[in-house]
Amino acid sequence: MSNALAIATVTRTLSQVVRTAVQSVVPGSDVLTTRPDATAPADARVRLFLYQISPNAALRNSDLPTRAANGTLTSRPTAAIDLHYLLTFYGNETELEPQRMLGAAVRDLHAQPVLLRQMIQDAIAAAPFLSLSNLADAVEQIKFTPLSLSLEELSKLWSVFFQAPYALSVAYVGTVILIESDETAPGALPVLRRGEDDRGVETQLGPFPFLQAIHVSVPEDTARRPRLPSLPAAQLGTVLTFTGSNLGGDAVSVQFDHTRLPIANVLVVPATARSATQLTCPLVDDAAAQTNWAPGLYAVSVVVQRADEVRATNQVPLAFAARVTGIAPPNPVARDANGDATLTITCSPQVRPAQRAMLLVGDREVVAQAHPTDTATLQFVIRNAPAVTAAILRVRVDGVDSLPFKRVDLPPPPHMTFDDAQRVTIT
Repeated sequence: MSNALAIATVTRTLSQVVRTAVQSVVPGSDVLTTRPDATAPADARVRLFLYQISPNAALRNSDLPTRAANGTLTSRPTAAIDLHYLLTFYGNETELEPQRMLGAAVRDLHAQPVLLRQMIQDAIAAAPFLSLSNLADAVEQIKFTPLSLSLEELSKLWSVFFQAPYALSVAYVGTVILIESDETAPGALPVLRRGEDDRGVETQLGPFPFLQAIHVSVPEDTARRPRLPSLPAAQLGTVLTFTGSNLGGDAVSVQFDHTRLPIANVLVVPATARSATQLTCPLVDDAAAQTNWAPGLYAVSVVVQRADEVRATNQVPLAFAARVTGIAPPNPVARDANGDATLTITCSPQVRPAQRAMLLVGDREVVAQAHPTDTATLQFVIRNAPAVTAAILRVRVDGVDSLPFKRVDLPPPPHMTFDDAQRVTIT
């Protein structure tokens, strides 16, 4: 999803793509992001003009409903739109500059019709007024397709440009741009219990090693039968149980790949902790783990070696949550003269500078202050902070929430309860 700067960011990025294309055939040419008018540019130029915005037919209603019957926001509204651009080419007609530039633009937009993440990041870096744009982080990539306009449609389009004479032009549509609302829906608290024997299904597929599921538990419950439901995310200090088929071998290891880490974490599974259908792997919480691991999403696979043959299973996603280990200042937290409150959260493992860390408390979603290096302490400034009492807080890093609960033995049987150490009171 993107914020309100997405449209301007697409225009800026597309202009850079077109500029590179036309300068390859007409040196000194440039791109103007202005509407065609009565005055034609004196030099070789391309006018890139966003002339229409239309709702995307496939995704326009994909987020409905966004509100409950009482008007309460249930999910963040998202507008799905397509952008229609007109590219108009000006230059020396004797030397066919407009046609040469048109050919180069069509060539490059056909060869690379997608705005890549690096293209968008370069466009944002070159335009300070787009510094807050997050289009580069959007999951849906922007794709451009030429529009086939009839002579009648083209004449109608040019008729809206008052007193502007027709010039050689071509139209493109960019799809799809998803613009997300700034409103934040209240976060649902995690489910502590999902019924009896909620253990999923078991399948057996072929002779190759296959990873079916990952179960996350605290060490105290590893040997408990029947097994309790899996925790929603792993943390340092938890135990992972992998189920699948054909997992036995001479040597077995588990590989954890994370997009923010240059090197994958590999944990060797001893023979005493594995069978052909199940592996047990604890995530040790020590000093080295604070820097070797990072919160977020991992792609997990099991590597099985039999004699000289090494095979890897399919990859299964694993949510890895930061563990909140400290909140400063201690409760209650007083607001300053502007009504703001500042919280410093200590978490484990360290958070990388490129990771997006957010604090969820009450009805607020607050982005962490920038930190240039890996850090275990995140600072959050809550503008116009709400007055809350013993509110559960969570730290969300790259989309994975911390676990605001703990295991207790009393009263029996052992169960999960919300952790009072992860509550905050703001006065």
